[in-house]
Amino acid sequence: MTAGRVAVAWVVAAGIGCAHVASRPEKPVLAAGKYAVESIRSRAQMDGVDQLIEISEAGTRLTDGTGTEHTLVERGALMLSENGGCRLALAVSVDGEEPGISDRACSWRIEGDQFFLGDATGAGTRTIYQVKRAGTRVVLEGVTDVDAQGNVVGDAHGERIVLVEHTQEFANRSVDRTSEEQAAREIQEYLHDL
Repeated sequence: MTAGRVAVAWVVAAGIGCAHVASRPEKPVLAAGKYAVESIRSRAQMDGVDQLIEISEAGTRLTDGTGTEHTLVERGALMLSENGGCRLALAVSVDGEEPGISDRACSWRIEGDQFFLGDATGAGTRTIYQVKRAGTRVVLEGVTDVDAQGNVVGDAHGERIVLVEHTQEFANRSVDRTSEEQAAREIQEYLHDL
């Protein structure tokens, strides 16, 4: 993978952060479980410019600052635990090369019709998403970013995550990591199983 393609993969993977989701109290659309990430659109900085970048399983074409076109493909998973913990794992491949891996612990909760997704401690900035069901998919539309006190600190409009519920259980996947290489192998195996 060339340095430019590696940079594109890491910028995209690093730019994907917190997410928050809204659901209807009378019929939960999003609950504890495992979801495949079909596509994700997030704010990222490329060539010094903030922009929304969407990547998907089907592949997304993106032109870098030099005018070179690249194809980005992602596979990912969002795992929501009953205890409010979660994990967002994404593998982003540029032009068919070995994927860059982003595997982050996170926290989540639902309040009324809003789903909050934040860092692992739950004390940092969280993103609020509006949750909608579209057939077998759950679509999370970004609303706003809030701090630990609930104050609005950013605009999340335009951000979106499309999830597909994945019911197959994955036995004995280690959450404890001994090395970055081991983490990359485990997440690639997990994403392959999706």
